[in-house]
Amino acid sequence: MVLFCIVYAMYTRPDTRFAASSAILYFPLGIVNLILVQGSFYWLNCLWRVRQKKALKTQRIAPIYKRLKVLDLILLASYIPIWFLTFRENTINNAVIGILLWLFAIIEFINYFYYRLSYYAMGGLSLQIIRPFRLLFTGKAAKSQIAKEILLYKKKYRK
Repeated sequence: MVLFCIVYAMYTRPDTRFAASSAILYFPLGIVNLILVQGSFYWLNCLWRVRQKKALKTQRIAPIYKRLKVLDLILLASYIPIWFLTFRENTINNAVIGILLWLFAIIEFINYFYYRLSYYAMGGLSLQIIRPFRLLFTGKAAKSQIAKEILLYKKKYRK
């Protein structure tokens, strides 16, 4: 996540780094970072649960992530008008990189809030790329851990 910010700062010129036209790049970069931070906090909380330290239980964390899911979805959808409004002021490279960052944010959003998209190859040396998407499109993908917690919360703790 920090690497994305460093690469962005190195890629852009100082005079255009935070110009309004750069929203085509830094808005999806911000969304990706936000989703990755949310996922990091979730897994940190899970680690604390395993280590039996002070951690949030499902009845506390599920409503938080249910709201974050809606916020992320709104941010992802709001990029579409931003892209169209700033497209003319940008180069084709910026537009393409912005779309790629946005697609990466969508993949991470699906990975954290809907279906597990990270599967390891034999021996755990690399991530698989084709298998998760095949499982997703055939409807056989496993629910993500956050999605499971939200479902558990809806079934068990909600009145």
